[in-house]
Amino acid sequence: MKPMNRLSAPHVGLFCFRRVCLLCVIISVWLISQTAHALTIRDDTGRTLTLNGPAQRIVSLAPSITENLFAIGVGARIVGTSASSDFPHAAQSIPLIGDYQSLDLERIAALKPDVIVAWQGGNSTAQIAALERLNIPVYFHRVDTLPDIPLALMRLAQLTGTELATAPIILKAYQQIDLLKDAPQPILPTFYQVWSSPLMTLGRNSWVTDALARCGARNIFADLPLAAPTVNIEDVLKAQPAIFATATPNGIANNSLDAWKKWTDAPANRIQGFIFIDDNAMNRATLRTLSATRTLCAKIADIRSRF
Repeated sequence: MKPMNRLSAPHVGLFCFRRVCLLCVIISVWLISQTAHALTIRDDTGRTLTLNGPAQRIVSLAPSITENLFAIGVGARIVGTSASSDFPHAAQSIPLIGDYQSLDLERIAALKPDVIVAWQGGNSTAQIAALERLNIPVYFHRVDTLPDIPLALMRLAQLTGTELATAPIILKAYQQIDLLKDAPQPILPTFYQVWSSPLMTLGRNSWVTDALARCGARNIFADLPLAAPTVNIEDVLKAQPAIFATATPNGIANNSLDAWKKWTDAPANRIQGFIFIDDNAMNRATLRTLSATRTLCAKIADIRSRF
């Protein structure tokens, strides 16, 4: 297995090329923003929206969005956020406007935001439509893979006019992802449990599926198109998972995977293939997800040594 703590020559070249290209894009966008009063940008879904200028009053509709806005240095511009937005600590003092599925539309309107940053696929489509009818610009935030995280941060930087200040953060994130480029062998079939009743997992378009792949593990339901499909026990066991994984508070082991231990024919039970990963770090697509992925890779490597 290749060392994970240094870049090979091709990786260095690729990373430097990416860095130069990214800086060119950022500087170009910044120069354009200085020559026009209005700000026209594309969100993570490709939709175009126009603001009077860089967003100064922002409503965030998901904890991951709140965390990402703090990551690029504009946490002080968030005037309203959703329940469970608890990281960093300063986020806990921001007024709440509901949770990801139930929003207080009147409260949001009263905050007079320049823009609302919504979670594509997570927030209620009906309530998002209602907000748009109030003529409040809605920017959709979406992450499907690990590289989407720094890309989403770059677009948030464009939204807030902080491209130059954010560039080092984005470049560091890409470098961290580049270190995860070569998946170790053999690839271990893995069941990632989101919920036990009903039994839910993650499908194709998930940064967790991508993280598993980069660690040399294969989500056994990666071909399913739904983001969080419901599955049955028989299909899980038929895939012969070598790993059962789930996210828990702070990644502390609990009894959430105990139900699988009675199926002694599952390879995971022969090699003690049970993984618990920090839920907020892994399940929210933020810079912390990159650190959580390194932890995940280390745990998978330990199991691989017993496979």
